Amino acid sequence: MTLADNSIALHEVRKTFGDNLVVPGITAEIDGGKFTVILGPSGCGKSTLLNMIAGLESVTSGTIRIGAREVQDLAPKERGCAMVFQNYALYPHMTVRNNIGYALKVAGVPKRERCERIKASAESVGLHGLLDRRPSELSGGQRQRVAVARAIVREPSVLLYDEPLSNLDAKLRQGMRMELTRLHERIGATSVFVTHDQVEAMTLADRIMLLNNGEIEQYAAPSDLYENPATTFVATFIGAPAMNLLNAEGDGSGIRLPNGTLLATMPFRGPVTLGIRPESIEIVPDGIPCRNVYSEDLGSHSIIVAEVADGQKLHVATPLCRRMTPGETFSVRFVEDAARLFDPTSGKRLQST
Repeated sequence: MTLADNSIALHEVRKTFGDNLVVPGITAEIDGGKFTVILGPSGCGKSTLLNMIAGLESVTSGTIRIGAREVQDLAPKERGCAMVFQNYALYPHMTVRNNIGYALKVAGVPKRERCERIKASAESVGLHGLLDRRPSELSGGQRQRVAVARAIVREPSVLLYDEPLSNLDAKLRQGMRMELTRLHERIGATSVFVTHDQVEAMTLADRIMLLNNGEIEQYAAPSDLYENPATTFVATFIGAPAMNLLNAEGDGSGIRLPNGTLLATMPFRGPVTLGIRPESIEIVPDGIPCRNVYSEDLGSHSIIVAEVADGQKLHVATPLCRRMTPGETFSVRFVEDAARLFDPTSGKRLQST
């Protein structure tokens, strides 16, 4: 199967539960062989969308194609997908070997082939030497590896992940992100990964589909979501701290705060929301007046929460540790190439910026 054969096409995919509209109608193309992350806050419809692709939820209306096949009416086992869940769902009485190979056994795969595929899958996720243990003898990270090995042993064309790392601690999550990236590069399946964690999305994805209330806010490469957010929702959801959003006014030659303080020399006229990332703000001797409200020393850098002249808050990321006392005054300058303008009513990015 070529990579193009396992692309996923969603056309007006809609899902309701009774009178509750969860997914209002999504149309999107998920490229074959790529790692796509569906990102969004809890309740935005991302797991429901993944379950519809897998066949675990029915589609209220619309079509789903995997390669050349329309699959929305097919049973899960007929779709060529494998799924890794947040809950490992391992059989506690079975060894790692038997957990990984259970689906192959049910499918009637000959024992010799089954053993070879189990061994290859286990080695691909670092489970060599653990095949005869039971789940109770494994750490959380090892159990998650078993769940991944159990999925890839079927040699799926599409590999689906439903928040598989959320039960792991921070160090294990980082390690598993690296392993999943390497695994994806080796097997070449189309990977679709659901998470609410922007760090997972930014580090794993070729493209991110950011959902809000069941609709796509932006679908693009991670760098595009970060540098060129399509809406204020994207701007504030991506980034830690998030992009600063300031209520401002354009006078034709510059963007100013309501009190007249110049923020950027951009040719715009009218009410506007100006967005700027914390790391695109420089502390300078003479600039936009600020007062320190709170600061955090993070070792490699500091985050300063400041108040500008009209009371709006501003997060500033300094490249070096910079201690400030509460109430201390200073001034900043915006890197204008990094400033983005948004419509204050719709929240949509103004494309002229």
